[in-house]
Amino acid sequence: MKKKLVSLVLTAAMMGSVLAGCGGSSSADNTPAAGDAGTAQTEPSAAVESADASEAAGADQGTEDLSGTLSILSWYDETKAAPVIEAFNAKYPNVTIDFQYSPPVADYVEKLSTLLYSGAGPDIFYMALENREDLIKGNYVEDLSNEPYMTDGTIPDSVKTTYGADGKAYSLAVDCWVGGIFYNKALFDQAGITEEPKTWEELLEVCQTLKDAGIQPIMDNCQDAAVNFTAPLYGSEVKSKNPNIVQDIFDGKATFKDTWTTPIAMWKEGLIDNGYLTADMVGATSDEIVTAFATGQVAMILSGSWNLNTIDTINPDMNYKCMGVPGTEETYYCGAVNVGLCINSASQNKELAKAFLEFAASPEGLEAQYKGYGGFTIANGYSPEFPEEIAEAVTQVKDGKYYIPMADWLSYTESLRLTYIQSLQDCMVGTITPEEAASKLDAKLAEVSAE
Repeated sequence: MKKKLVSLVLTAAMMGSVLAGCGGSSSADNTPAAGDAGTAQTEPSAAVESADASEAAGADQGTEDLSGTLSILSWYDETKAAPVIEAFNAKYPNVTIDFQYSPPVADYVEKLSTLLYSGAGPDIFYMALENREDLIKGNYVEDLSNEPYMTDGTIPDSVKTTYGADGKAYSLAVDCWVGGIFYNKALFDQAGITEEPKTWEELLEVCQTLKDAGIQPIMDNCQDAAVNFTAPLYGSEVKSKNPNIVQDIFDGKATFKDTWTTPIAMWKEGLIDNGYLTADMVGATSDEIVTAFATGQVAMILSGSWNLNTIDTINPDMNYKCMGVPGTEETYYCGAVNVGLCINSASQNKELAKAFLEFAASPEGLEAQYKGYGGFTIANGYSPEFPEEIAEAVTQVKDGKYYIPMADWLSYTESLRLTYIQSLQDCMVGTITPEEAASKLDAKLAEVSAE
């Protein structure tokens, strides 16, 4: 039975990095976009204390002796943050939260940068893919590597890799977004397909089987740098074999042409040259693609977890699932770790800040964040029931079986992201080759690094 969730709260990742980390997006239904850079629009700074009920609970349940004021610049607004603040105050009733909010992504990054540069930074704040490099290289964040939640198995290695450097971890991220190939089980059954494809060749066979049955196999507009075929293929075909390959590119020991041509060629020759994806799809909106999927007009689409509610609203009885993009040997998903909490290295309230992060990593804190923020929990200690459509995808992302380029492009992220998407679209409509598409990334890196 389908489990209906509270609407998912996905941040930039990314993406605008789901989520932060994704940069801009071409559609409101795609990964959350990073807003245009501009003046940060923040809610007035206010001392946000727990509600009356929470205060009463804190008086009875609060066992910790800490007191004082803890400042936070939140990635989430007061409504979403309320369950977390209230639960924290139930445990620490004598701690007042000085709460500020700035909307992600660009406004948040700019606001935080301004505060940190001026020496007026909050005690705790959020790290995203967009500001990760500046925060770590600028020594603005405390090393969390030896904190209990980082050493006792609570926080998975994917978090430490995403928000770490030189073997150190700097951010406490507890949830993720996921994406991949959404497929219609009824249309698979209609075409006689009984199993998910396990390899790239099997996926192409599935596409042909669907086409032979008079069913449109797949739709994708190639407008999203975070949710597409080539990113997970890069993960399975390249990154899994050489975890340091992207650093090698930035160090001049390898090139995008050397490493990206293969996954782009697999996608182009397998799906486009065979007619499963067509040039006209580049002009389709994400709304149109999701609607086509939900109404049974197409068997598969590339999508993310933020579209679950949309699909279920259009077709509550639809039987579908998110599977990964199979490579020659391994299957990778789209996805990313969401933003994570950091402690200001210049904070005068580090004891309170550490207490907040320890609470955030506790079962009570994880539950409060799931209720308030809606991301898919990947930290150990709290296991909510995920929708069956994406439960396996969450497990795989938690285990690191995903790839998002922006998480690896530590420098010039937005310039490379825009070039990446434009090159893929040009390849899809047939104006450049896979090798030329990959080479454009090399040219862009040379251009921006010389500025």
